[in-house]
Order: sequence, then C-alpha cells, then structure tokens
Amino acid sequence: MHFRFGLALAFLIGGAVPALAQAECQSPVAPAAPDGRTSSQAEMMAAAGDARNFIAQSDVYQQCLVDYIKAQKDLAAKDKTPFDKSIEADATKKINENQADKVKVGADINAAIAAFKSSHPN
Repeated sequence: MHFRFGLALAFLIGGAVPALAQAECQSPVAPAAPDGRTSSQAEMMAAAGDARNFIAQSDVYQQCLVDYIKAQKDLAAKDKTPFDKSIEADATKKINENQADKVKVGADINAAIAAFKSSHPN
C-alpha cells in the first residue's frame, strides 16, 4: 500500500517538475499603447519606454524557455531517458505567442508615435 502511494506521489511530482521549471520563466505583460492623438509628450515617452522594456523582458523570457528546453534535453541524455517532446512543443508555443506580442507592441507604439507626430506638428 505504501509503495503504491509513494509511486503515485513520485509520478505526480515528476509530471509537475517541467511545469514548475517553466513557471520560473515569467512572461512579461504587454503594455497598451496610448492614443497618440490625445496623449502628451510625456505620456508618449513613457509608453515608448514601456514598449522597449517589454521587448527587452520578452527577450529574457524567450531565452529562459530556450535554456529550459536545452536543460531538459541534456538531462534526458544524461539519464539516458527519452526526451518528452511535449516540453519543447509547449515552450515553442509560448515563445511564438510572446514573439507575436512583441511585434504587436512594436507596431502599436509606432502607430501611436506617428499619430502623435501628425497631431502635434511642433
């Protein structure tokens, strides 16, 4: 009885370890771009800084996920066990989603800056 409980517990913990490790890679929150037509110069400068910060944090997040995949592959090779490809698929999905967010944030802030410049010709 104790053996089965221990085996079940080990299985549950072992299955949770990849998810816990990926949780250490914190996805940054994408900032919303302001309305460039109605925002002040200070608001626009802050928004541009927020966008740059998000993009930099996203690069760190994506590298964390890449490093995690590599570490899991290395561990599987060391332990001579098959690598769980779902780990790589999940991390790759997160990277792709974050990359799409980076592109959107960049496009949104550029559009807001263009709207600001056309609304504030001086």
